[in-house]
Amino acid sequence: MRFFLNMMLIKHTSYSILKIGGENIMLIQFRFKNFKSFRDDTILDMSATKITEFADHVVTIGSEKLLPTAAIFGANASGKSNVIEALRFMIDYVIDSFAYGGEIDERAPRGKRIKRTPFLFDSTSKNEVSSFEVYFILASENHKTYNYGFTLNDDGIVEEWLNIKAKTAREYKTIFYRDASNTLDLTGIGKKQRENIEVS
Repeated sequence: MRFFLNMMLIKHTSYSILKIGGENIMLIQFRFKNFKSFRDDTILDMSATKITEFADHVVTIGSEKLLPTAAIFGANASGKSNVIEALRFMIDYVIDSFAYGGEIDERAPRGKRIKRTPFLFDSTSKNEVSSFEVYFILASENHKTYNYGFTLNDDGIVEEWLNIKAKTAREYKTIFYRDASNTLDLTGIGKKQRENIEVS
């Protein structure tokens, strides 16, 4: 059996992209850990290999050579759909994140918030954090690559980060990083914008 990633992808010109909040996103890599049937670090990588046999099927965006689509193979009940569920969880958690903060009277009741489902087939994973991370290119940007991710437990976000890499750069630069101990790094945000961010 196989499960096509096109469930979350749409066709756009000559390549497949994610459509999130009206923004076109070319997915490079998605990785997650401790979610449903996946205990260990799991990676869905859309990067093309150096094999040249099907070079005309590879999409080049900026410095990235990517596959336009992917298929996940496996037996029935082997966890194929949980890869998509993990990506959907990450997207929904970010979209609904305003329900977890802000003014107290505007927050969603704890019982109505999105709950994670950690790996439950051992005695330790349910108490460990789950992690979700994506590498992507925004279609509206000048081939800049972003890396966004977070870890969470049953109480909420433990760590969150956003990094950026220009087309010609080798390394990512931090836009922001925060953790549960109130460490907040806003290195990549302009001074004026930084002043508008209220730390509570």
